Amino acid sequence: MAQILPHTIGYPFTYWSLSKLKEAAEERGLVSSISIETIRVILDEAQITYQHTKTWKESTDPEFEVKKNESKRSTNRLQQTSA
Repeated sequence: MAQILPHTIGYPFTYWSLSKLKEAAEERGLVSSISIETIRVILDEAQITYQHTKTWKESTDPEFEVKKNESKRSTNRLQQTSA
């Protein structure tokens, strides 16, 4: 199943993550239960890659954009001076 693109079998995403692959395998009855680590080992042994999950968080701070931009400027200055 890991070698089938998720959207071709009805899932609304492009690539498998380990957690999504686990959920789909259990949901479809391929296994009654399987750990994410077991899936990782199986995929590694078969040399199959998977999508690492990314989490995006949003700030409720009303000054977030200003602070974020200031942080970028100070990071750029530090990189330029330490080179």
